[in-house]
Amino acid sequence: MAYGTLERSPPPFFRQGPSALTRLLLFSALAVLLMALDARFKVTPLLRQGLSVAVYPLQRLAQAPVDWSQQLGRYLESPVQSQQEIVRLKRANVALSLQAQMEAQLRLENNRLRTLLHLQQSMPPTSVAAQISAQASDPFNRTVVIDRGSLQGVALGSPVIDETGLLGQVTRDYPWSAEVTLITDRDAVVPVQNQRTGERGVLYGEPGLGQGGLELRWMPAAADVRVGDLLVTSGVDGIYTPGLRVARVTAVVRQRDTAFARVMCAPLADVEGGRHVLVLKPLTPLVPAPPADAGKAKSAAQKARAASATANGHVR
Repeated sequence: MAYGTLERSPPPFFRQGPSALTRLLLFSALAVLLMALDARFKVTPLLRQGLSVAVYPLQRLAQAPVDWSQQLGRYLESPVQSQQEIVRLKRANVALSLQAQMEAQLRLENNRLRTLLHLQQSMPPTSVAAQISAQASDPFNRTVVIDRGSLQGVALGSPVIDETGLLGQVTRDYPWSAEVTLITDRDAVVPVQNQRTGERGVLYGEPGLGQGGLELRWMPAAADVRVGDLLVTSGVDGIYTPGLRVARVTAVVRQRDTAFARVMCAPLADVEGGRHVLVLKPLTPLVPAPPADAGKAKSAAQKARAASATANGHVR
């Protein structure tokens, strides 16, 4: 191009390809197509599973520097703090030893009473140790990611606890990881029981109370609920093992113009800074396994229908 001409088109080196409007229309059509496919054929869970398997090595690689720095910090920990931690653990071990001895005696008496009354023996739930590896950045989505998945025995609906109480429930499982919805999420619902009175209720996550808020809803205004009451899982839902510590009542508001009291609670589990958790096996699986003799029953039914059709043909 001659110098001083009126041509103002950019040289080929600076051309950017399709226009912004074209790209906007293209990606909008792609988004609508994906939503339609997900609503009709449910392809998003399969795509999510595939992406999880493909991205998992990159996630571990990105998490490696953080893990190394934490391990280095623990390695360089002060000896004084280590000695204090050892003393504290020894005291806690003595207290737990006494509690374990009393619990063994109570369990023996409980089993004898159940045998006497011909009741089913209560079995301790199986568990899988896990570690929280990530937390959702969305403030309205109270979920965390643990480093154990379906290959390690984690199933959908499994309760997740820490050393102080119930933390949440597994809502999505992948081969090597799983998503746990915390009990403080707005969609979390936990059937609970007042340990002092035995009265049952339903505990909801309450984002309006700030991070870590819970509310015991649909409690009558005349219900015997006090500040400081301990709430444990009732086990009536068939998912949570009965007796797990969940929350403690922090405030009770009773108004004359409503038949229900507003009961605010605080979770006992460390929903903000927890690290190590246990994943319990649910009492009832959310997706029941097909019976082993389902194929035999189906083939027998087909044979019976064929025999009936043959008999009808002979009668005719």
